Amino acid sequence: MSEDVFFNPGQSISSDFDYNKAYVAAQIYHEKVKKPVLVVKEEDNKPFIVFNEEAAIEEEHKKEQNAKQYKVVKRIDD
Repeated sequence: MSEDVFFNPGQSISSDFDYNKAYVAAQIYHEKVKKPVLVVKEEDNKPFIVFNEEAAIEEEHKKEQNAKQYKVVKRIDD
């Protein structure tokens, strides 16, 4: 199942072309803030981007004009 989300790219926590590095950054951030984190990707040949899920939901409701559509690759919430 594919899930699309909208974010303002300026609010990313981290990004990397290597999924494993992005995933590690997401795990570290999740442990620090104890909140769900998303690893997303815009399209092929673009980096994996890490977002705070709560901030992302807030952005989606605002529907800012700078928001871009991303596909959720991994959700870290445990």
